[in-house]
Amino acid sequence: MDNGYQHSVEQWWLALTAGLIYLALGAWVLLFPITSYLALTTFFIIGFGMIGMLNVYYALNNRKRLQHWGWTLMSGLADILITFLLIANSELTLFILPIYIGFVLLFRSIIGIGFASYLSHYHVRNWGLVLALSIIGVLFSMLLIWRPDIGRWTIVAFTGLALLTNGFAQIGIAYELKRYRKRFGQSKLA
Repeated sequence: MDNGYQHSVEQWWLALTAGLIYLALGAWVLLFPITSYLALTTFFIIGFGMIGMLNVYYALNNRKRLQHWGWTLMSGLADILITFLLIANSELTLFILPIYIGFVLLFRSIIGIGFASYLSHYHVRNWGLVLALSIIGVLFSMLLIWRPDIGRWTIVAFTGLALLTNGFAQIGIAYELKRYRKRFGQSKLA
């Protein structure tokens, strides 16, 4: 038996522990939505700031190779600027975050539509899928902009549900590893 797989079978309890932690986090997010939203706000601010820095780095490093590198640069600089504004006005951030996420996703979705057109021009397969997903992204981002109250609670609810489903998946993995270990016994694993 593969030594790596043997080790993972022996350590089935790690997946169980991870699953229980995911379940606890998911339950916490859903039971305490306001506290969770505050924590997620901080996470999103940091995440968008990092994405902005990566976009600036990418644009500057590829300015001689990319024809429209300025759009990526401007997008990155806008992300960084808005990140600093959100950090400076933490109370305002709670209300603005869904709108900000909506505008960022709207901008990215519009870029996706343009990219789908580019793919279509070069006859790349599945360009229609990129176009369809980008259009759906436009619709969802517009919903966030027009109804930020919906956005606040969907951010929390989807995060909680994702944590719960991941927890159940980890517990399922632990169960299967333990079952495999019992079925084939210690002697087969050695």
